[in-house]
Parts: sequence; structure tokens; C-alpha cells
Amino acid sequence: MNRTRSLLTLVSALAVLLIIGLIANPRVRAAPVDELTRTSATFAHFYLFRAESSPTPWWQTHTRIDASGGVHTAFYTSQSVYYAHCSTACDNPTNWTATPLAAAGSYDSLNYPVVDVDPAGRPRMMWYHDPDYVYAECNANCANAANWSAIAVPVVAPSSYIYPQTARYFALDAQGRPRFVCYGWDYDDENVYEGFQYTTCDGNCTTATNWHSALIDLDTYIEQPQLVLNAGGQSRIMGVNTDDELTYLGCNANCAQAENWGRTTLYEVGYWGNFSFRLDTQGRPRVAFYTGDSSDETMYYAGSNSTALAPTSWFSDSLALPPNDERTVDLALDSQNRPRMAFASAQEDLDYVECTANCESTSSTWQLQHIETGDELDMSDPIPLGGCLASTWMLLGYPSLALDAADQPNVSYYAQHSKFCLGGDGQYHILHDVWALRFANVSGSSTPIAPSSVIPTGSALGIINVSYTFTATVSPITTTQPITYLWQATGLTPQIHHGRGRTDTATFTWPSDATGIKTISVSASNQVGTAYGSNSILISATPIIFSHWIYLPAIRRS
Repeated sequence: MNRTRSLLTLVSALAVLLIIGLIANPRVRAAPVDELTRTSATFAHFYLFRAESSPTPWWQTHTRIDASGGVHTAFYTSQSVYYAHCSTACDNPTNWTATPLAAAGSYDSLNYPVVDVDPAGRPRMMWYHDPDYVYAECNANCANAANWSAIAVPVVAPSSYIYPQTARYFALDAQGRPRFVCYGWDYDDENVYEGFQYTTCDGNCTTATNWHSALIDLDTYIEQPQLVLNAGGQSRIMGVNTDDELTYLGCNANCAQAENWGRTTLYEVGYWGNFSFRLDTQGRPRVAFYTGDSSDETMYYAGSNSTALAPTSWFSDSLALPPNDERTVDLALDSQNRPRMAFASAQEDLDYVECTANCESTSSTWQLQHIETGDELDMSDPIPLGGCLASTWMLLGYPSLALDAADQPNVSYYAQHSKFCLGGDGQYHILHDVWALRFANVSGSSTPIAPSSVIPTGSALGIINVSYTFTATVSPITTTQPITYLWQATGLTPQIHHGRGRTDTATFTWPSDATGIKTISVSASNQVGTAYGSNSILISATPIIFSHWIYLPAIRRS
């Protein structure tokens, strides 16, 4: 039975059940705007932490992958801040360790631990323990809490309001040096200073005096700041200003001085909006976001390819995805800088969407699939009714998405189990009885998965003696790798590429005497199957310029 699984809908449906003895909740999907295809695939998923009583986990997690493919995840419960790690075959829960590092502070969003890894793959963490930010690092045998060193980091304007609001306030630069940002607010007898605090350490970071903090006074709040560093270690921030507008900020040098930060206001997101900010391999900003408008459940994707501090340089696109009342999203960019997002739908399923073509336009194409559904979790871990009317798992999202070297998704996320029960007061109530953090990836599927389709994309028009690159994308997302690609183009030598992932590229150049329509075909093969796809390009001697339009008469049908 298809069920709309949001908590409000659960209550409404059960009320109908009590009246007429029938539940009928079809899943409602948004009308397509961009081209969107849906695929099915098998993810491996399991519990990182599960509790039926205290200590219970908080919903936010943070996951990173090191250069060797090891997975690092930070989370916390009502008692402890945890570091979880797996070095190989991370679809198998027995390969994971979960180590409590410190006592949790106030049990709300304040702790919000995050993790990053230095170039040697060593974990570095930060969390908030009111009123301090705590930095911790480990260099070996990190499943043993005794091998971690931690200090409270001094900030220039300590305040009870500087707790983290997103999972991306902390990052390491390419040399493994930590930086973090937080809300900034201070005052003296005559002035109020507001902006954000920017704090850095360049070495020996378990010594408090090696940290340097500056209040960047911008005459506006910068809330929910997310920090990303480009390849040169330069800081880029996305946050929400006093007017609830998404704001992009950048600094290239001497970032302790407010005048060295540029900023631009982009999109109105509202106080309750949600966003996820990244940089591509060229340091260009990308963001996925929801607005705070309760009537707008659309996810948007935006970015800039030129002068990011000029709002006119930004492109944006709205994605036709399932309605999302939770509106939690995490963005990652694959090896070809194409966006991928994990999010929870209004059906309380955890979904994954990736762009496959034209990602920086309003004619983008996307592929969507479930990572896990509440129905699947109900089947794999059923909770008895226990005298209640209904028992259901809800995947409430708050995902943290990381891509491995093969661009395969790895995601940690939050799940909660609820029942609808008759209380001692004679009224029906929602009872939350199990809380869990889950992890999912596709790296270790026991049954090989064949490619179901391969789609080559590229230019539709070209000229002789110019090279054109085509990109092939294989579906489903969980296709077993490695994949062999055979490229063939009219009149040219075939190309065979072995040992590739789910995407591949081929470049073709047609000589002077090879004008006309050319077909580019590609096959993608793995150990269990082959998929075929084709495209075409019109090659001319000189560029084709459309200088006029032909209008056909309108035909009306009665």
C-alpha cells in the first residue's frame, strides 16, 4: 500500500480510519518541469545508532570520505559526541567503529559535531559545548578515544548566541589547517557589531594560543554560515542575512579584516529556508536551497561561473521533485562538477537526485531514485503495534552526502519510528518510540547490477576540424563497476575505454571532407550486461547561423 508518511498525514489518515475504516493516501508527485527520470536501485543501509530509550541520537550527522575511500561520520546523542569510522567495505556494518569522544552539552542542536580529514586521511573534528567551540584531532588508532586531543578554541566575541546552525561551519584547507565560522555579535557603549566570526589555526592546533579569531563586522547578521575553501585555501561563505536573504561572501587574503570580504545578496529564502553550499573543482560556487515559504516545496539549484560577487552572474533552476515538507537537503558535486542531492520527501522517504545533462540551465535533466523508503524500513525492522492503531518508520532526512572516488553516494541520515496509540486520558496520541541514525551506500551490492541505459550528450551542431566531446551517463546509479565503453562515430575510428565508472567521455574531430549528420553511438558493458545509446551532430564547413525564422500558419481543431 502506498502511504503518504508525514506525521500530519499519519494523524489525518488514522482519523479517517477511525471513522470509515479505510486509509487511502496516494503519493502525490510534483508536475515535471525539468526532464526527470526515476530509477530503482538497491542501496546497502544499516544503523549507525539505534535507541528505544535514553541516550537517544540527535538528528544531524556529518559524513566525509578520505582519499583511500574510508568513511568518517560525526554524530551525537543525549550523552556523547561520537566519531564513527570505516576504512573499507563500508556497506558492512561490522567494519564500522563508533567511538564516544566527549560528553554532550545541552541536548539540542548546539553540539552539532562535524568532521573533516587532512591530506593524510587523519580525522579532525569540531563541536560546540556551550559556551565554547571544541577542536579535536587524532593521528592514529582513532577508534580509541585516548588517542584524541581536544581543546576549547577561543573566539573574539564569546556569546551564548554563537552556536552552530548548519553542518558546514568547519573545514580544513588543502594543507589540513582548520578554519571555522560562526555567528558574530558584540557591542560597546556606543556601537553594536554584527556579522560573523572567522577563526583560523595554521599549526599545532591543540594549543589554544595558535588560534586567531576576528569579528567581521558587516552591519548585518550572517546566520547559518557555511564555509568552503577553494584549492588555494581562500574562504567562501554562504549565509542568510538580516533580511532572510541568501548571501554569498568571499575573501582572498588578510581575511581578519572586514574590508577584504566581498559579498552579494542572491535569493530570498526566509528564516526557515534551508540550503547546502559547495564549490566545484574550479572554485565556482554552487548551492541547493529551499525557501522559507510554506507554500513553496520546490528545491532550487543555483551557481555562478564568472564574477560570483555580481548577482547577475548567477544562474538558477527549479527542480521538479516530490513535495518536501521536511526541506532538508545536502549537495555534492561529482568528478565532472555535476550536482547531486540527498533529501527527504513529503512521503518521509530518503531520495537521491543527480543531474545528467545541461546542469547549468533551465533545460537540465535529472535522475531520481529512493535511497530508502519508510515502507522498506517497516519491512526490514518491523515494530509491533503493541495495542496501537498504527506503527510506522519515517525517514526524516537531515542527510549528509559524500561521494567516493567513483562518484558513488554515501549518506548518513535520521529515522524515527512512531505509533498512534490510545492514551490513559482516552485520547489518541502520537508516540515516538525508536530513534535512529542510518547509513547507506551502493559500494558493496552482493548481486551485480547491469546497466539499463546509457545516454550520450554533447553538441548538436559542429564544424569540420574542431574537436567535440560527448559524455555518456549510465543508469541506474547502482550499476556495478568497472564499466567498459565502446564509442563509435560516423567515419571515425572506434574508441574503447576500459575500467571506467558510471560516466565516460569521448572526443571526436571530423576532417574537411566529412560534412553532414554524424551518429555517435556508445555501448556500456559490465560483467552482467550491456546498454546502448546514440546521439547525432550536424557537421558543416562553416558555423550555421540562424538569421531568420519561418512562421507556419496556425491550425485550430474544433
